[in-house]
Amino acid sequence: MNKIDPARAKITEESLEALLASKGVETGLPQYNTSASDDAIRHYALGIGDDNPLYIDPEYGAASVQGCMVAPPSFVMTCGFSRSRGLAGIHGLFSGVDLHCHKPIKAGTRVKATTALYDLIEHQGRYAGRSFEQIYETKYRDEHGELLSTLYTKAFRTERKTGGSRGKYSELERASYTAEQIEEISDRYRQEVIQRQGAAPLYFEEVSVGDRLPGLQKGPLSVTDMVCFLMGFGYIYVRAHRQWYSFADRHRGAGVTDQFGIPDVPERVHWDEALAQEIGMPTMYDYGPQRIGWFDHTLSDWMGDHGWLRRLEARLTAPNFVGDITRMVGEVVARDEADNSVVVELSAIDQRDRTTATARAEVILPSKFSAGSVA
Repeated sequence: MNKIDPARAKITEESLEALLASKGVETGLPQYNTSASDDAIRHYALGIGDDNPLYIDPEYGAASVQGCMVAPPSFVMTCGFSRSRGLAGIHGLFSGVDLHCHKPIKAGTRVKATTALYDLIEHQGRYAGRSFEQIYETKYRDEHGELLSTLYTKAFRTERKTGGSRGKYSELERASYTAEQIEEISDRYRQEVIQRQGAAPLYFEEVSVGDRLPGLQKGPLSVTDMVCFLMGFGYIYVRAHRQWYSFADRHRGAGVTDQFGIPDVPERVHWDEALAQEIGMPTMYDYGPQRIGWFDHTLSDWMGDHGWLRRLEARLTAPNFVGDITRMVGEVVARDEADNSVVVELSAIDQRDRTTATARAEVILPSKFSAGSVA
């Protein structure tokens, strides 16, 4: 197998020119899901911890305002997720998304994804020195060619050795919990089910600027949580046996050799502590898209089945490590009577009071003066 040593891989002017030559050139994407089947929707929803029956129960969906089981808006990420292409061997750190939702994704919908490099922005920082923010625009269409969603994904490309040598999280200690604390965590989860809006409409007229969302709890984060997420989300690199070696042959630099000489997926930073530490982290950390899904879950629990998430712009600001508890909080900051929309600002805050992600969402709510679904 021809491979590139990630520790020696460098960002060169030639590699940047080759990447920029692809700007605006739309291509297909490898897709984990090509159809929003009942099973695919349910696996993703449960992978982000969302047990809303609208997403997991076809009978509930059929009786709902939507008229059928539908997918969480962030489900489209499983139908093609573009980041960290080009720049062979250079570490990619996912940093956020801007998701525009045009139509509900109903169970049974076939989804086709195409993507193009949207922008490449140079940065200079203390953590990793020279880096580049890589932005892709991905369009998701149904079998009739109608646009379902548009997703802008963002990732920072940094040289692994540089990033690891300047890691700023190495002093953080992994959290541990007493039996009493775990019982408090369990009780909080029980309360969340009671607070879910569900089939009862949350009307635009009932929402005011300054209102706080009930919020959610996520964690303590475990490797199992990430396995559950990966089962629903999928990933281009995670392949078994012959398929992995064939993929690595086609994409030099995709694999990261472990201490036993075995080339394996860069995904190991999520379950391999040694590799996570090599790039400057104290331990394993979550998938960035997990927290995007958590924002989605927070909003769906609050707005209920009648609400419509029109846009979700999220930014990751710090890693979320194994053992961490994350509080998902939000506040209504604006209202627009012209289309019954509200703007919600959200944050993901860990037990150390670090903000690990922020988001801004546009939500359309039903009005007391009009009937039916808002989607």
